[in-house]
Amino acid sequence: MAVSLGDSFISGEGGRWQGNIAMQYTTATDMWGTDRACSPSGPCSPKDPKRVYGESYLNPDTRKEDGCHRSDVAEIHSAGLPVEFSVNLACSGAVTSNVLPASSGGERFKGEEPQADQLADLAAKSDITVVQLSVGGNDLGFSDVIKGCVKTYLTRVEPYCWKTWDVKVKERLRDVVLPKVKNSVKAIQTVLAQQGHPVGSYVFALQSYPSPVPLAGSYRYGEGQGVYSDRYQKGGCPFYNQDTDWARSTVVPAIARTLEQAADETGVAYLDLQWAFDGHEVCNRATTLPTSSNTLSNPVPGKDAEWMRFLSKGPFETPYAQGQQEESFHPNSYGQKALGKCLAQFVGAVSTDARKFECLNTRGQGEEGMHVRQIT
Repeated sequence: MAVSLGDSFISGEGGRWQGNIAMQYTTATDMWGTDRACSPSGPCSPKDPKRVYGESYLNPDTRKEDGCHRSDVAEIHSAGLPVEFSVNLACSGAVTSNVLPASSGGERFKGEEPQADQLADLAAKSDITVVQLSVGGNDLGFSDVIKGCVKTYLTRVEPYCWKTWDVKVKERLRDVVLPKVKNSVKAIQTVLAQQGHPVGSYVFALQSYPSPVPLAGSYRYGEGQGVYSDRYQKGGCPFYNQDTDWARSTVVPAIARTLEQAADETGVAYLDLQWAFDGHEVCNRATTLPTSSNTLSNPVPGKDAEWMRFLSKGPFETPYAQGQQEESFHPNSYGQKALGKCLAQFVGAVSTDARKFECLNTRGQGEEGMHVRQIT
């Protein structure tokens, strides 16, 4: 059995979408082939996100649409690992305390027991061969950083967001994220050992995060500013050049280094995703947007598409208020399938002498061109 734990980047948040299109949300269209909540074999009304997220679409505590959002194409499923079952325990919005077992201070989240306790139940009944973990981004407050940068761009009244967040991010990575991720890894190892799965009997994959945005020089739209800019109205990527370069060149690599250190200090394998979507980020000019000729059965090919969900619901009314705000800046179905390809290769390549790999794409190809390269 292969099991994934952690947060939204591994639960499958954003998997409803295949590409982005700045078009008014309606119940009658498939958004030029981007909205997988439509029936693939019939009319696109009514839309049903449960086609993608299943029962995890709704939060059982509130009955609202902000559930764990475990998609059908989440990495652990799309990887096609040679196991009898793949189980996705990750939950959108989870922090490290939602991963820890209750005995170690773990907390319930969205109507579910801590993920490590759910893992223990599985391990007591089945052979666990792969454990995949993505966590730390919410402990860092990455969504707050994104919101801060968006607000800075739209309101035009604050300094560049990197000036506000740079020191805070570095401090939280060192003082909060690193120790909490290490603690989560050790707790998972302990839970599995207690159920008869000692360290070394399974592949433990700690992974980083792909960048949602490109470098400023790769944007499809000029910088602009405010709510009437193309970056907001058309692209769903409302960031200043300085802020996007800071996010891509400083924040994403810093998160990756922190998680790599956590893997090194706990002895687990590490999969670096920071360059996985290079050329396929939101608003990257190397991608092609859907047109009216595209449908669910004829979408923009993955090799040409954006692999990250854009700002689908911002603080101001726009022509593209689609789906849920939580889906913004998460891998869409193309991105999740691409990461699944890397996960499959990574699991097959990990050995005693090879514990760290990076996930890369091949220009001009879709998920079939994904490959891993050992980090030496």
